[in-house]
Amino acid sequence: MDKNLFEASLTGNVRVLNALLQKDELILDRVSLTSFSETPLHIAALKGHVDFVKILLDKKPRLATCLDLLRQTPLHLASSEGHLEIVHELLKEMSPDECRSCDQDGKTPLHLAAMNEQLDVIKVLTETSPDLGRDLLEDGSTILHTCITYNRLESLKLLSQLWDEQELAKLTDLNGNTLLHIAVLHKQIQTVKYLLQNSSTKTNVNFVNGQGLTALDVLKQCPRDIRGLEIQHLLIEANFQRAKDFRFSQMSMEIKSSENVNNLEISKPKRWISRVWRWYLNNNGNWLEKQRGILVLATIVVAITSFYSALHPPGGTFTNSEDGPLGNAVQTEADMGYFDSFVIQNTVIMVISMFILVVLLSGIPLRNKFCLWVLNLAALCIVVFVSVEYAEQIASMSPDTWVNVATIVMVITCISLCLFFAFIHTIFFLIWAVKEISKARRMTKTSYLVRV
Repeated sequence: MDKNLFEASLTGNVRVLNALLQKDELILDRVSLTSFSETPLHIAALKGHVDFVKILLDKKPRLATCLDLLRQTPLHLASSEGHLEIVHELLKEMSPDECRSCDQDGKTPLHLAAMNEQLDVIKVLTETSPDLGRDLLEDGSTILHTCITYNRLESLKLLSQLWDEQELAKLTDLNGNTLLHIAVLHKQIQTVKYLLQNSSTKTNVNFVNGQGLTALDVLKQCPRDIRGLEIQHLLIEANFQRAKDFRFSQMSMEIKSSENVNNLEISKPKRWISRVWRWYLNNNGNWLEKQRGILVLATIVVAITSFYSALHPPGGTFTNSEDGPLGNAVQTEADMGYFDSFVIQNTVIMVISMFILVVLLSGIPLRNKFCLWVLNLAALCIVVFVSVEYAEQIASMSPDTWVNVATIVMVITCISLCLFFAFIHTIFFLIWAVKEISKARRMTKTSYLVRV
């Protein structure tokens, strides 16, 4: 570029420019052919020399679309500096597509105006071409993402008018980050407050980005400071959740809804059945847990009693070698069948009581439904075998094995009740087990759908 032309464009000296044009009418043509950096129009637009720009555009309109080394047009420079009159003059010589020209960073004149918060220039550019603000950068972000990145709240407010509320809440870049994600990442409190005023943003509180993170998740990954705590308070107050909590609550709601339907179906036949069923589901063994010590003592007593009965069988043992082998049970000589039955039943009582004792001393939580079911069946078995053994020993001690009717009725009643309760507990346990399996399958299916 001619040195005199360069100095004139730098100072905006119109008199020198006119003199140079009179002296050499092709001076501007040679500039556009030989200059590979900025043209005089670039310099004048950057410095804000309006009259100088008008003369240049009048003599050589094509200068308006020339690019400098950074691939910027004079409109880029004028927009960045906020020279409104020059922007108007340049727009007269440029088409809408030329106004979209991107520099080497992929930014249009509107981006530079937004980054420098030149609000009047933003208004002129968007009025000239309303779709100009919707152009995307190479990373898929919008100009609104740029405003937040450079913390230009006023530019954001002005440009937000190009979208409706629903579109605004769902604008994302290639990584799936919404405007709120970016604002939270940069901890811009005022921007977060502004975005939360949008009702659609509150509707999509748990919108996740490409990494599956909500705005609250993004904040959790940032270093903690006062601004972060204030933004966290704003998000929680707006009912934002972390992604894992949101998915868990979603699955819980589906499971709860399914359980409510099942409970309604169960409660239809009879009310008392529904009440018993609810009691069984809510009965998680707390009473057994609290009474563990007493249960241990009771089990030890039963075990000792069965052990004592084995050492002192009905009829006693031979104490005189003349009557029979020393220590042998007397009943073995009279009726071996009764003795075998006694030994079997007494052994069963002993083994079951020891099993219960081991379970109680092992520290296994008694709130578990399976554990509760096993202990109930074991205790009922002990009662059944004690009742049977009692009836048999009464019969063996009675003449001709006679036992009165009342004793038989009471023993049979006790055994029947035990069998009835064992049956009921087993049915309830099986229903509970089926429900738990179904619930686990639903949770697995829901987790898969959430991940997808």
